[in-house]
Amino acid sequence: MMARLIALLAGLCLMTSAMSFFAAPSAASETPSIRLGYLDQPGSALCRIAAKRGHFREEGLRVELVAFPDSAKGLAALERCAIDAGAFAITDSLRAIAGGKGFRIIAGGGTPVSGDPLAELDDTLPAEIEGRAVVVLIAAGWPDTGKQTMIGLTAALIRAHRTRLLDLQSASAAPGSRLGNPLHFNPNPDYYRLERVWRALGLQSTAMPRDFLANHVYEEIYCDALDRLLDSSADDPVFKKLSSQSVCTPDCCPVATGKKVPQNKTPGGKNQ
Repeated sequence: MMARLIALLAGLCLMTSAMSFFAAPSAASETPSIRLGYLDQPGSALCRIAAKRGHFREEGLRVELVAFPDSAKGLAALERCAIDAGAFAITDSLRAIAGGKGFRIIAGGGTPVSGDPLAELDDTLPAEIEGRAVVVLIAAGWPDTGKQTMIGLTAALIRAHRTRLLDLQSASAAPGSRLGNPLHFNPNPDYYRLERVWRALGLQSTAMPRDFLANHVYEEIYCDALDRLLDSSADDPVFKKLSSQSVCTPDCCPVATGKKVPQNKTPGGKNQ
């Protein structure tokens, strides 16, 4: 019964999205419109920066931001296609995926920075902190015709990350500046970070295939968005650094899964 309900919801999402957000626009049609949910907290800052500074428009998108007080309400809206994508907490998002929701993670966001000097000595604390970070998800059943729209959305968030870094650099250079650092931002979805949280939460059941989580992390979108930005700004230091830290390396995708796995990285490890 539950399986039929999930399939029905996915089908409804597919029909709704195909008629609005994911439909490939014709030359005479309007700019693609996206309803982007986000948490009303600092971890979702890239969404607000992209809207305020015009990065969505730069990518040819019209985005309506929809604020949510918590991830549970946002994920429920994403499931019923009241929004097209959402920036919500990793822990809640992964639990929803483990519970059978067909969400896919395409980008990252803000992660709290621990002020505890002993954090590095505690194996569970980093996963707990990372679980409070924000990731960007799309609903189940989105068709291939919406891929370019998703790449544009992710590219806009990468642009927002660059804008934030440049603003921080300008502010830190101002006389008397005293900036705190409560959050670390990274638009990369980072599969292995997600896998650490997934394992720490005990979400991998014996009934699940080993690549269950990998099938819900769509790193190709992030890679394509970053590649597109580098094509037009190959010397940009922010884009180059993101590229050096990403998993988008040549010949890294196993044919069976299509997942991008870096050659110098092991499960549970971090990009260098």
